[in-house]
Parts: sequence; structure tokens; C-alpha cells
Amino acid sequence: MVTLLKIILKEDIELYRYLIAKVTFLQTHKEYQLVESYLDSNCFLIANRATEEKVFVALFKQPTRKTVEVECKKVMFIQTRNTRIPEGFEIEKAEKDFNDRLAENIRLGFLEPDRLVEQFQGMFKEDLETYFKKAEATIQAERQFFVKYYAKETIEKNPYQVVEGNVSFSHPKHFNDPFDCNCYYANGHSMMDFFRVFCLTHATDNILMWSYYANSHTGYALKYSYASLLDKIHSLKVDGLCVYGAVEYIDKRPNTRSNSNQFSYSNLNFYIKATFAKFKEWQHEREYRFVCILDENKEGAHEVLGDWVVIPQVDIVQGYAGCNNEIIKVNGYYPIKKLEKDILNYQLKS
Repeated sequence: MVTLLKIILKEDIELYRYLIAKVTFLQTHKEYQLVESYLDSNCFLIANRATEEKVFVALFKQPTRKTVEVECKKVMFIQTRNTRIPEGFEIEKAEKDFNDRLAENIRLGFLEPDRLVEQFQGMFKEDLETYFKKAEATIQAERQFFVKYYAKETIEKNPYQVVEGNVSFSHPKHFNDPFDCNCYYANGHSMMDFFRVFCLTHATDNILMWSYYANSHTGYALKYSYASLLDKIHSLKVDGLCVYGAVEYIDKRPNTRSNSNQFSYSNLNFYIKATFAKFKEWQHEREYRFVCILDENKEGAHEVLGDWVVIPQVDIVQGYAGCNNEIIKVNGYYPIKKLEKDILNYQLKS
């Protein structure tokens, strides 16, 4: 089965961008060949095909690793003139063909990563796939299960087949936080239509989550298998890159206004900050997210996907009923435990 939707960790997005930039450099500088990639850095070692002269290249900013010990030329490849140049480095300014190719490659990296891998023709292919494998290994190593809270009617009347394990990516306009995923063009028009977000947490005994999302402790919480979720995400008929990470709870809003009136995949940090940041008063949720960015040039993309992208029948391993749930009505294949209030502490126990 060909995997369409790839998963990458939020903290690896910038490294993913550097890797794509390295490939783009070699695509637009055919006189060079790769010697060493230096994964997890903005640096790589190349050699001139004709002279065999080695060149250590740092992309866009100060090198994020020590320079090599071998004698070689050192080059800082920059896009803007205000970049600080380290001692011993020569400067090369990116030309239009590199910038245009990089923009297209990054766009492919977000929307059609399988096509990007094919385009590389083996060059950096293992490095690229390392980030996808790392994401899944990290997710499953940290946690085996995730949790979602539901209103009583959502489970008992089951209009969305939640009882069977259906969960979904949602359009941010349906969120209860009006500041969530705020992201605007320079002209003030919203970019929110491009995002679909799947929100989750890990605790089944969060008192405030039961209060907000489960009808004041009369509803339910379901515990799901992460392994099943990852498998189901890969089976979605949606091509692209899905970014996973913890929500950051902050005092000051991140920048919400782009400098451009066009959606650009080169401005990755801008979108990541917009979709993974919330005001610190939400920190009790301890939320994690999967965020997908849609293709703004694909005609009818929003209409085809709609506001909800359903992830069908994720394995549920345990259900919980709130401490104020008097009559439990769940026709599921998994056991349901009712939570009770601890006599001595502000704590819920199963």
C-alpha cells in the first residue's frame, strides 16, 4: 500500500526544510556532487565534479554544526544580505532559479512528499524518510494511548459513529477558542481554510476537561490506540504532510499577519506557530495536535474534504463515564469505567 499522508514532528519542520534546500542546491548547481549530508543540520559537504575540490556549505544562516576538519572551501549560501557571516566563510547569494525551485520543492514536500522523494531519485531519500520514521517511533515511544472527551448525547445517540472509533480532523472555525489558528494575509483575509486539525490529550482524569467537553462530568471519555490512529491516518485518501506536536501555551500572541497576500510554503514557521500556539489559560488541556495544510491551488480541495476529515474506526481500548453520569448507555465493544470523586483530594478515580 502506498502511503499518502506522511507524519513529521513539529520540531523537525525546519530541518526538513534544510534537507529540501540541500537537494535544491544540487539540482541548481549541477557542477557539484554530494559528499556528506550532515542530517539534522543546515550544512552539507559537496565536491566539484571537475576539480574534486570539496566545499562545506551552510544554508541561510550560521552553521548549526562544526565545520569539517578536512581542508576545504567554506561557503555561506544566503537568501538575504543581512545574514551574519562567520569568519572564514565566503558568501554566495541565492539566484532566482534556486529560490523558485526551492519554493516548488517545499510545496511538494508539504502536499505530495511521495512525489518529492521520487524527484530526488535516491539523493537524500534515506535522510528524508528518516524524519517520517522518527515521528512515528517518537509518538509510539512516548505514549501508547490518547484520549478524547465527549458530550453525553454524542456517545449515546452516536450520530457520528464515535462509539465505533470515528474521529476527525476539523476546520479551526469550529473550535471553542476564537484565537485558535488565527492566520492572515497582509490584506487581512484569513488563511484558516487551509488548515485541518486533529486535537487530543492523554489524561482521563482531567477535571476541567470533563467540565468543558463532557457536559459537566455527565459525558464520556474514550481512550484510543496510537498505533491504530497512525495506521488509519496513513489510509486516508489525502496526500500531504501532517505535522504532530504539543501545543505551546504562551502569554503573547504570535505574529498572525503574513507579509504577503499569497500562501507560501516557504514560510513554514509562521504557520506552525499559528496552529500550535494558545493562550496560557488553556494549558490545563495539555493538548497535542496533528495539523494538515491543504493545497491552495487544487481546485475544489475545500469542497472535497469539507470541514471534517474523518479518520474511521480507530481502535478504542477503554471508555470512561463521568462521575455525574447516572445512567451509562454505550453500546461499544470496549469496557466502560465510571469515574468517582476521591473523598480526600480534588481527584477523579476509576
